[in-house]
Amino acid sequence: MSAERWADGVSHLGGDVEPFLKSLLTTGDRSLLYIAGAGFDPRATHLAEIISGTGVKRFGVFIREERPDPLEELRTRGDRSEVQLCAAFPDNQVLRIDVFASNAVVGGVDTLKELRVSGIAPGMLNEMTDVIVDLSALSIGISFPIVGMLHQVMKAQHPGVNLHVVAATGGPRIEGAIVEEYAEGYQNPHGFKGKASGGDSPKILWIPQLSMASRLAYRQLFDDIAPSESCPVLPFPSRNARGVEELLDEFTREIVDEWQVEPHQMLYAAEDDPLDLYRSIARIHRARKDIYERANLKAETVLSPIGSKAMAIGALLAAIQFELPVAYVEARRYRPPDGGFTDDPDSAGFVHVWMLGEVYPRLAPVP
Repeated sequence: MSAERWADGVSHLGGDVEPFLKSLLTTGDRSLLYIAGAGFDPRATHLAEIISGTGVKRFGVFIREERPDPLEELRTRGDRSEVQLCAAFPDNQVLRIDVFASNAVVGGVDTLKELRVSGIAPGMLNEMTDVIVDLSALSIGISFPIVGMLHQVMKAQHPGVNLHVVAATGGPRIEGAIVEEYAEGYQNPHGFKGKASGGDSPKILWIPQLSMASRLAYRQLFDDIAPSESCPVLPFPSRNARGVEELLDEFTREIVDEWQVEPHQMLYAAEDDPLDLYRSIARIHRARKDIYERANLKAETVLSPIGSKAMAIGALLAAIQFELPVAYVEARRYRPPDGGFTDDPDSAGFVHVWMLGEVYPRLAPVP
């Protein structure tokens, strides 16, 4: 493989995801650990039900993210998702995780503790051929630590076990439109603070994914990170033909006046292809780091994967390989999207990335 570890990685998009999962899980003697969120988002159960239909030997871990004062409608929908997931995975464990404790964001740390205490990870990995983490209804603050921990443990101790990341996506308009209230300040998911940098402060490049999330989140991130340069990510190609235009209309003031971004500094990445964004981030980070090092300066790339789940997976891969800091603003409270929920699955938004395992005979060393 190339120095960009997943540049030629195995992935499946859209309508190819379901037949791939069915083929994979019905070939040989498979046993599966499946980790997903049991949240209010209707996409929480779509991929689980596909996997259930394969009859593979499986164990499900379902995470209920508990936030202060949830709306009754959202709690009811979460209860319904939990019932459906447990029906699809009769052998299961449900973890109820408080995202906040005394206003501190603790969901990621507590999730990893629960996985260790319950013996799920790393203990259960000895019994599995495959591990799938479904990001569809998991927040960044919980999904990134889970995948980061599994990648580290499985690479070192279980190289024969396959690690997959999947999501049923909805695009930035849907995925960024349901946060009603954010926590104050920004957070780093547990394990994603990046490398410690001594000496002079690094020249920070901030790469935020633009979505229809509240402007407050981006304002907090920009003010707290104080980047030297900003490189916003726009979804192109996009399932919404006017997706880029709508985002530019929404964020003109930020892009032009506050972030002072020139047109050539904008990053375009395929909305539903995680590896497209991963390759772009890897290329930009490596080139910029090399240039600054030749001038005896430090450079840092900070990622803010807000919105699209598919793009978040691309940012996740880059953050893991290059130990990049991830900055986001945790949601304190959600509300239903303005147009209501759409419960019908949209296979065009399915995404799968094979992160570790039998398809990779060796991994290129991290540069």
